[in-house]
Amino acid sequence: MRDYEPYYTEDGSIGLYSYADKDVFHSKYGALTEAWEKFVIPSELESINKKEIKVLDICYGIGYNTKALMSFFIEKNKIRKKNLIEKFFIKLLHIVSKHTYKIFKIKKLLSYSIDSLDDNKKLLIDCLEINEELVNLSPFFKTIKTPQEYYSYFVPEIFNSFDSYYKLRDLFVNIASRYSPKNRQEIKDLLNLKFQKMHIDKEYKIHPFVNYYLINALYELYGENFPDENIKENLIKGKNRRFFDKSLIKYALFNQKYGYNKSSKYDLSTFLHNIYYDYLSRRYKKIDFRATQELIKLNFYINDARKSILALDKEYDCIFLDAFTYNKAPQLWSVEFIAELYKRISPTGLLLTYSNSVQIRNTLLENKFYVGKIYNKKLNKFIGTVASKDKSKIKYPLSTYEIGLCNTKAGIPYHDPNLSFDKKDILELREYEFKHSDLMSSSRYIKIRGNNNG
Repeated sequence: MRDYEPYYTEDGSIGLYSYADKDVFHSKYGALTEAWEKFVIPSELESINKKEIKVLDICYGIGYNTKALMSFFIEKNKIRKKNLIEKFFIKLLHIVSKHTYKIFKIKKLLSYSIDSLDDNKKLLIDCLEINEELVNLSPFFKTIKTPQEYYSYFVPEIFNSFDSYYKLRDLFVNIASRYSPKNRQEIKDLLNLKFQKMHIDKEYKIHPFVNYYLINALYELYGENFPDENIKENLIKGKNRRFFDKSLIKYALFNQKYGYNKSSKYDLSTFLHNIYYDYLSRRYKKIDFRATQELIKLNFYINDARKSILALDKEYDCIFLDAFTYNKAPQLWSVEFIAELYKRISPTGLLLTYSNSVQIRNTLLENKFYVGKIYNKKLNKFIGTVASKDKSKIKYPLSTYEIGLCNTKAGIPYHDPNLSFDKKDILELREYEFKHSDLMSSSRYIKIRGNNNG
């Protein structure tokens, strides 16, 4: 975390500033809000009529897109259960009576049936990220409750028909914001953070299960080496420890010490302790924790995304392209990299990105994508770009004016032959092409056509 500075965003989630890139990972107005509005909601996950939905999250970072997607999936796919508590206690008594402590028998005896499990969709997410440290820290970042959330606990929304409701709310938020966690002055000045009212929409939440699923997935990936000493140092003793959730840290350390995969034999007290945490702890789990976990599969690929993408042979229903801006990470915006995404997206799949860049849209067009815009009803504005092989999936296509703008010099794309060039080479190659191009400049095009974005 030496190269990164965490900071609170306006919706209560935590963003990261990269000193190396001199850029932010997340909007100061809301890291979590951005994930929902630019990726999850436009993905139209609920309309995908498949038993298993496959999603590719490029540049996972600290995982907000994946967390928001998992939260959405859990809420939209309620699991039907039948007498799970009764089944649990019967099997627990059976285990204790026979003193059967071996892992494979414990797992077998604790398995339970879920009515109509096949009727529920399953979600597979492949997460690509080059920074292993950020991936390992991602489950532990907390989301603080904003003053508006606290206010809603005390004053039901039924009273919002009265003028006094809004006056009281604004007064409460203004007062409570003074006591909300603060960013350091240096980062406030650096990012020009001037929050008026911290807020978050009710639906823009991380489900309580999600971070525990991430910890379990990383534990499966690394075994007893997760969390490692470096991660522990950041979580427990590091200068940024106030940004991490203590209960999640305790859960990860418990997993590491008593995890099922660590030993083939358990003493009774350790086993019962595990049972308590897995099934009965009200602190973070309900009985449907394992039921929903059965429906979600996470895979992490810690490498240059250009190398990871070549190793994947799945057909994805949705691709989140959330790399750094194209002039800072041109490797992930090149014609050749987008071509690999085109090969791996389903015939009706959606590629989503926050970028409104003419250059990026033209890169998508050159790869035979149909390209459109992500529309935010609440803000009444376009906030990103969507692409698909299926023209009917594009609700807000590019206008004639916007397509014409893509054909100017501004639309000249990056090239990365063999997906092997470094950042400097890719930028220099485009600069050369830009200087020697006969295309019209974007400024001249705008002057001739008028600033009409359609």
